Amino acid sequence: TIEQQRQQWKIPGVSAAVILPDGTTWLGVSGKSSDSEAMDSTKLFGLASVSKTYIAALVLQLEAEGLLSVDDPIGKWVPDLGRIDRNIPIRLLLNHTSGLYRYQQKPEFLTVVSAQPERLWKPREILQGFQGEPECQPGQCFGESAMDYVLLGIVVEKATGSTVSSQLTNRFFKPLGLVHTFLYPEQLYPIEKMAHMWWDVSGTGEPVDVIESAGELPLASLWSGLWTSGAIHATAEDLARFTKALFEGRVIQPDALKEMLTPGPELSPNAHYGHSVIIEKVDGKIVYWHTGGAGYSSVYLYVPEDGISIAVLGNMMGDLKPTALALYDPYVEHHK
Repeated sequence: TIEQQRQQWKIPGVSAAVILPDGTTWLGVSGKSSDSEAMDSTKLFGLASVSKTYIAALVLQLEAEGLLSVDDPIGKWVPDLGRIDRNIPIRLLLNHTSGLYRYQQKPEFLTVVSAQPERLWKPREILQGFQGEPECQPGQCFGESAMDYVLLGIVVEKATGSTVSSQLTNRFFKPLGLVHTFLYPEQLYPIEKMAHMWWDVSGTGEPVDVIESAGELPLASLWSGLWTSGAIHATAEDLARFTKALFEGRVIQPDALKEMLTPGPELSPNAHYGHSVIIEKVDGKIVYWHTGGAGYSSVYLYVPEDGISIAVLGNMMGDLKPTALALYDPYVEHHK
């Protein structure tokens, strides 16, 4: 299944994990990491927008502990916002209805991170350097602006007096035994464990390995420039384990999880956006999922009725949600 899907999307390498209700885990790979190395299940991928699920969970847990409120205006926590409206409540950042400029999609962002591939951006530099015209009045439109979650990262640091990575590690990664999950490059891990990213640099349809010739900190500028909106790196197994634990109530307090899964903006007749989790009805069953794409592609899918957790990661851009659904099908067939 993943081999067919991988070839359909022409993605060089894919890694997948399926965790059944009893914790039984299936891991599968297809293709290659680089020209000299086959893909294997221990490889880490940048999760891009899937990272926001971790950050939303963290922010809501901090609210449950009384350290902040999602109704707080962002200006309460972050001074000097430039052209960003200081009255936007944290809630609108969580569900991407702030209307803020989507810097991560703009050519100037890619130009800057390509020109200085190993530059380490500070959150404040992102905030000041990548502002633009708001897309709408706060609360009036849905748009996945990376700035929403960069601002939330700054809020986490202010509210806890520590780094986002230490909060993630102490609250999520360590307790859950997620030893292959990092906020890169704020946290470093052995580079040989990084799946090689492939990118159609020339626009000819022939992707090239952009990690092969990278230095000590591959694509550090891209990932630090996305920071808390996209820079978590993980294996497929770690991602599937995190989402299973999260949606089964083993990560954050019940009220925080309930808030996270409260349907917000309508994405389609059967799908609504919560706080960086999409709540969708598929064939009569509720499914929690999210995708990500920043050079790599990622998707997780959790079916609460069945207690099944699926993660699929690819080392090039592509839509992996059909792959995740295809991995779910055999389970459905088996239990008919």
